[in-house]
Amino acid sequence: MRTLLLLLVLVGSGHPQDGIEIKKRSDYITVKRDPNAGNHEIYTSMQEMEQFFLEELEYVEDIRAIYDKKLISPEGKDKIAAYIQSFEDLIGEQEEDVSIVRNPLNAYNLLRHVAIGWAVVEEAVEEEKNKRGGTLGKRLQKVLSRRDKSHVPDETDVDGVARGIVRLHDYYRFNLTEFVNEGSFVLDGVRHETSGDLTVWDAFKIGVKGTNGLILGSGINILEEALAKANVDGVTTPVFVEKLDIQVLKNLIKTAKTVHDQKLDVWGDRTDVHSTNSHPYSKKLRKKKKFQKKIDQREKNIELGNPFISSDQEMYQYMMMCRGVELRSVNVTSKLYCKYSTGYNPTYKIGPLKVEIVSLSPYIVIIHDFIHDAEIKDIIKTATPLLRRSEMVGTGINGSINDNRVSETAWLNETNSLSLGIMTDRISGFLNLNGTSAVSSELYQVVNYGLAGQYIHHFDAVLMDKSSIQNRDVFNMAVGDRMVTIMGYLSDVESGGYTVFPAVGAIVKPRRGSVVLWWNMDKSGGYDQLVKHGGCPVMIGSKWITNKWIRSNEQMFRKPCPVYTRKQVRDFRNNPKQKLQKGEFFSEP
Repeated sequence: MRTLLLLLVLVGSGHPQDGIEIKKRSDYITVKRDPNAGNHEIYTSMQEMEQFFLEELEYVEDIRAIYDKKLISPEGKDKIAAYIQSFEDLIGEQEEDVSIVRNPLNAYNLLRHVAIGWAVVEEAVEEEKNKRGGTLGKRLQKVLSRRDKSHVPDETDVDGVARGIVRLHDYYRFNLTEFVNEGSFVLDGVRHETSGDLTVWDAFKIGVKGTNGLILGSGINILEEALAKANVDGVTTPVFVEKLDIQVLKNLIKTAKTVHDQKLDVWGDRTDVHSTNSHPYSKKLRKKKKFQKKIDQREKNIELGNPFISSDQEMYQYMMMCRGVELRSVNVTSKLYCKYSTGYNPTYKIGPLKVEIVSLSPYIVIIHDFIHDAEIKDIIKTATPLLRRSEMVGTGINGSINDNRVSETAWLNETNSLSLGIMTDRISGFLNLNGTSAVSSELYQVVNYGLAGQYIHHFDAVLMDKSSIQNRDVFNMAVGDRMVTIMGYLSDVESGGYTVFPAVGAIVKPRRGSVVLWWNMDKSGGYDQLVKHGGCPVMIGSKWITNKWIRSNEQMFRKPCPVYTRKQVRDFRNNPKQKLQKGEFFSEP
């Protein structure tokens, strides 16, 4: 029997350094990582989800053959028939194509179907094996040995998808009535349909996992919609799940609201580790002065061009931009333009590149059609078998894995793919930089985002924080910091997945073949703190990107430091909004 558990606890600091071995040798460190870390999850990469869907199709066909050819006893046939029916229910009238799992509800239904149902199939086959004295036919043996060959989804995968769906509502506010009752995502008038049913049990499961992850506001909203459905239809459940008393569900909501109000009262409505609604559920708590006339001032307090805004305001601007809201005035956006550019490479005079300027200060541009279709296919094909769960980077979190970064990463250099060698030459020529991997720049980072995949806003530069262990990393000491970011989109994204700069107001929508370029450092080796950016949660689709970070030390002769007067140096040092700036910022590719 499967039941719902609501475990609402305080989030502690945890142990973000687990899995990292640090060896100190005077003033530098080396870091060893487990190459297999994070490779036993499916929901963290849409590519993994698609591959798993194809695998499940194959096993369902085997089970159908077992059923049709009567290769199992009548008792076992009933169990595998239920499994087949469960799969057909989630497919419904949709095509049996990998794109089906790019919808979050389809992905949830698929993983829950296998996580709960596969054990029942195994039980039926084991019983058949015992009846036959330990011998099984080829198909039955294949079914029984599945776990030995590949990862079968478990509670971790189902919970990850459930939290992802709640996170999507937290960001995008899709219509919950449509979601719970029709299994559809309706956002800004656009409907994303599924044929799979969302039972009351599933809706509660999703809401509960969201509240467990301290996405309390959206989690409770989903729970309340599920309860409303239960009051009409009863507590419907998927195959292999026993009925629940509706009173259990009411008690869960009551407990969740208590925790919600505790967090809201002590922490406020949003931090890096939690979110709530703006007002408490408790009538007694509502009488507190701070909730009496609470008006959200964040919309009125939009501040761009200041990297030192409060974390609360920064998060608000980030989430609004993820929804596609333009925060900049017309006076700013009217000055943006597109142009043809040859960069520093005279060969582009024949076929100049199409450059779209999305921010003048700091200078952020999109170069359209920079990566060719054949190159994209080659890069994805090469990276796919090497994908591993992405890790967090930064002081106190280095090497950790959490929902602030839901994706999988592969690292490639020019020897792995001819296409990457061509791209490096293209980048180096256009920017007049040396982009060769592992000496002048990092390897290519190829990333595939997972279900509701995101990377919360962050800096690409790694040496800004002098207390960080990155300052003692051998590679960083040798090559310097990430001078420039070239981020390429290897796929279109149907909904969500924008790249946004909350202190700038710039929003970039993924477009296959385009690259986004910005400078993390100024011309004298200082830092631009306005280029903090994030990858918004993917609502519908599969998001692939590749990053090329060119390091600073090898560029000293191609981009030499300018000569400044003493007054200019004093002005740079005394600029209160750019504490780490040393000189003039770049204003060209």
